[in-house]
Amino acid sequence: MTNVGFYASIAIIFAVLALGFNLQWGYTGLFNAGIAGFYLVGAYTMAIAITAPAPPIVIGGIPVYPGHLGGYSLPLAAGAILAMLASGTVAAVIALPALRLRADYLAIATLAFASILQIFANNLQSVTGGAIGITGIPKPIAFQTADAPFLNAITIVGIGSAILLFLLFLLQFMAESPWGRVLRAVREDEEATMALGKNTFNYKLQAFALGGSLMGLAGALFAVTLGYVSPSSSFAPAVTFSVWVMVIVGGSGNNRGAIVGAFLIYGLEWLSVQLKDYVPIALAAGFLSIRFALIVIGFIAAVSVGLLILLSWRKPTSVWGRVLRKIRERGWARNGVIGAFALYGLGWGFVLLEQYRPGAIGDTIFYLRLMFIGVLLILLIIYRPEGILREHKRVLR
Repeated sequence: MTNVGFYASIAIIFAVLALGFNLQWGYTGLFNAGIAGFYLVGAYTMAIAITAPAPPIVIGGIPVYPGHLGGYSLPLAAGAILAMLASGTVAAVIALPALRLRADYLAIATLAFASILQIFANNLQSVTGGAIGITGIPKPIAFQTADAPFLNAITIVGIGSAILLFLLFLLQFMAESPWGRVLRAVREDEEATMALGKNTFNYKLQAFALGGSLMGLAGALFAVTLGYVSPSSSFAPAVTFSVWVMVIVGGSGNNRGAIVGAFLIYGLEWLSVQLKDYVPIALAAGFLSIRFALIVIGFIAAVSVGLLILLSWRKPTSVWGRVLRKIRERGWARNGVIGAFALYGLGWGFVLLEQYRPGAIGDTIFYLRLMFIGVLLILLIIYRPEGILREHKRVLR
């Protein structure tokens, strides 16, 4: 249950990140490739604001820990507000010159910003603790009992759920307001919106700053959840990519879709970790038969579907031909081909993994998750490009 609570708390954090990115890209059309940078600003601001003093640690004349800026011991609510203000301000400062660029250059500029922030966090040791990071971040409630990890997890999930629910209602209200309708107009046709007398730059600046502040809030929740922050692992560019996938899968321009995408995509990662830890090592030997079974099944399925398609073309007048033609017209044959090649490719994927990393069951599960996410994205692009939950568009009658 503690692991499930940890999953829910991290999924909530990603959901807040996805909501911030959805406000920027889904509603306004601003593609932000520096999500990890604003996430980092919020996490470090929270950590510096609420931790106790941490002077440098020197043992035998050798500096073991450089210390970090802080010692303010502020309440958690004050730290979260400061994290939002810091990330929102940084987002506004970055947006002032960057929003005048085209979409692709805006993405490059924000990506460079995130990389620069990560480098600064690694090198400003007296401020951020360097590569070691900041530890000892207090929890909302300091439980001392034997089941303290479970109680801490449940407390953080409760606080995060309340924040997420409040943000959902607030963003839904903002999206349906005149301000939100202008954002969607900017996304669809900025020049037409300008012709109607709207200052599109101000609206884009507001959306970018508000999205950045939500990412800072996610960073604050992350710092409290884990109890430490470090620049190398927690704020890598992979975080930005993960949030992109969450919003795309859930449906851009849909706040509920962003939340669903966050829980789904992070759930795949969490499940892969659980499988890696709990699946018996004896299954590693079983992959030899599983992968060849997948190849054989995929090959037979692909050949069978191909023969069915050929027969439906060669005998269109017979009853069997009409049935096959109906199957082909409804797309079942196409879906069968896609599924067959997916199985075939999955089998060969196991073969390649076993060839280069024998017995690597953990890596196999990890790459299987990546393959599944890739297949999911391809299927969404082909069959439902709006995502799982489509954006609700009101029609004037």
